Amino acid sequence: MRTISPLRRFAIATAGIACAAVLFRGNVASALVTRGDDQFRAGDASGAVRSYERAARFDPRSVTAADRLCFALLMRRAPGDAVAAYAASDRALRTAPGDATLLADRAQAALRLRRWRFAQRDFAAAASIARDPRYAHFAARMAARAGDRRAERAQLEAALVLDRSYAPARLLLERLPR
Repeated sequence: MRTISPLRRFAIATAGIACAAVLFRGNVASALVTRGDDQFRAGDASGAVRSYERAARFDPRSVTAADRLCFALLMRRAPGDAVAAYAASDRALRTAPGDATLLADRAQAALRLRRWRFAQRDFAAAASIARDPRYAHFAARMAARAGDRRAERAQLEAALVLDRSYAPARLLLERLPR
C-alpha cells in the first residue's frame, strides 16, 4: 500500500474542514454565541463581543448572534460601540428585514447616538411587527425628544391600539396638550 504524502494529507484535511464549516455553520455560530454568553455572565464584556462578532461573521444569517452582539456592545459602552451596534444590526436586518428584535437593537443604538428620528422609525416598525405596545411607547418617547408632538401622540395611540390597558402610554397621552 502506498503512503499518502504530507501535502495530500493536508489538502484532504483542509477540504474536510471546509465541508464541515459549510455543513455545520449554524452549530458553530451557536457554540460561539454560547461562549459569548458565558463570557458576558463572567463579566468579560470584551471577550463576549469578540465571540459574538465571530459568530455573526461565521453565520451572517444568525439573528441571535447579531442581537447578542448589539446588546453586548450597547452594554459595554466603550467609545465607538454604539456605532458598531448600529452597523451590526443594520447588516443583520438586510438578511432578516422583518425582525422586531433587530429593529429594536438598531433603535437602541440610534438612541445612544442621539438619532431620535431613526430610533423612532425603528421602534415604530418593531411595534407593528411584534404587536408590542412597549415599542410604540419608545417610539413616542423618541418623537418627543425630536420635538414632534404629532408623531408622539400617534405613537401613544398606536400603543393603546395594541393594548388598551397599557398604562404608560395612557398616562403620557393624558398629559399631552391638545
